Formats: sequence, structure tokens, C-alpha cells
Amino acid sequence: MQETDFFSFAADLVRSGRSFVAATVIRTEGSTLAKPGFRVIVSNEGKILYGSLGGACPEGAISRIAQDVLKSGNPRIFKIHLEEAEESLRGTINHSSVDEVFVETFCGGNMDLFVEPFKVPERIVVITPGGKDEIADFIGELAGQVGMRQEILDLSRLVGNDRSDIIDPLESFRFEASDYVVVLTKGDEDIKVLKRLSRERVSYLGLLASRKRSAHDFEILRKEKIQEEFINSIHTPIGIDVGAVLPAEIALSIMAEIISIRRLKKNPQNSGTLKP
Repeated sequence: MQETDFFSFAADLVRSGRSFVAATVIRTEGSTLAKPGFRVIVSNEGKILYGSLGGACPEGAISRIAQDVLKSGNPRIFKIHLEEAEESLRGTINHSSVDEVFVETFCGGNMDLFVEPFKVPERIVVITPGGKDEIADFIGELAGQVGMRQEILDLSRLVGNDRSDIIDPLESFRFEASDYVVVLTKGDEDIKVLKRLSRERVSYLGLLASRKRSAHDFEILRKEKIQEEFINSIHTPIGIDVGAVLPAEIALSIMAEIISIRRLKKNPQNSGTLKP
């Protein structure tokens, strides 16, 4: 296995927007097929995409490990014990450390694995009715500075040659559970957009609207049998109240709210940082 092959494969995954875990053998003792420097790349579903750890036994253990590490977002070192059935069972019962894993095999050795997550940056999806929008532009600038991706969903960009094959960008867009969605439709498409989003689960949904307009929107949604849980999840008026007036200030207040929610998800003990 060439180093360049490993890094090229990892780079391709990054470019394609896929999260993954890299696991490297950093130390071995006793009988192991894998040696220091052996590496694997594991998908977020726990499937080995590249490389080897020396056989099916240690590779079978990496699936759960990789998923745990990817979920936490923190690199960890694991010790994999390759023991016969009786010793493996005894080790599993007697050792409570989550960083030690006992695998049934005839090898008799053990290996230390450095397991590192590579997560795709979270995405801010800004929905606009079309045309230039300064708030959306400023959100894009700020998103990059805090390590997030941004995508503009322009509702005016219909795809198709005639009415029979037109594709609605709102219907064809694939939302992700980790998305932070900002609705800047300014009243024209609010209901259509919110009804579409009621079918999704996202990390954050904010609507740029006055209290009067959002109350009107919510009344329509209730009449159309949209669940109250979804309506209550909408952040509006959007953003943290900093007295924002200018587009850049409004964008900053929106990003401040997104950052506070994003950090709270990662560190629940910081719940005091969010507004009530």
C-alpha cells in the first residue's frame, strides 16, 4: 500500500463530500498480521473502503469503533486484543474500558489503533426567491469563516425545456439532517417552502419574517394540518436580537444563532449560551 494511494483516496472522499474514518496501526505486540503503519479508511456506515488491518478479525471490530468515533468527532486510540475464544470472553467481561476491544482469533497479539474522524463540514442552506440577496451573500462569507459550507437554493432556477419536464428546485433538493436552513423568501414563497421543509428533519430552521407575518404563516400551516411540533421548531424572528438593521448585521445575527445551536449540540453543558 503506497502512502500516495492512501492520501489520494482520502482526498477523493473529501472532494465528494463523504465523511469517513482513518484508522492507523501505531503499535503491535505478539503475533499480528498487521504491522505499524497499516491503515484503513472506513465509511460512515462502518464499511472498509480502503486498506487492511491484516485480516477479517481485527477488521470486523473496526466498524463499530469507526461509527462511534465519527459520531463523537474526536480522535481516539484503541487497543485491539486478538485472543482465543475463552480469553476474549474473559477480557470482555473483566475490562470496562471503552478503548479496549477483545476479538476472538488465534493470533494472540494485540495492536494499538489511532482512529481519526474526517467529517464533512455542516451545511447552511439559504433559500431565496431569486435574484441578488445581500443577506445571503453575507451569510455565505461568514459560513466559510466558521468552517461551514453554504448552498443557495434559488427558487427561480427552474430546470427544463417546457412545462412538461420542469423540475422544481425546492422539490428536487436533497436536504440533510445536519443542515442549517435559512428561509429568506420574504413572504412570497414562505408557505410553499415551510410545507416542503415540514417533511424533513434538519438541525435548524430559521425564517426571516416579522412576528405578524410569521404568525400569519403559522395560522395557514395549522389550517393545512402541519404538525405543531414542526411549527414550534421554526426560529422566527430569525437570529439573536442585536438590534440589527443593515444586511450584514442581520446576517451576523443569524450566524450567531446558528453557531450557538451548533455548539450546544456538541457541548450540551453550554446550554446557558442560548436565548430562551
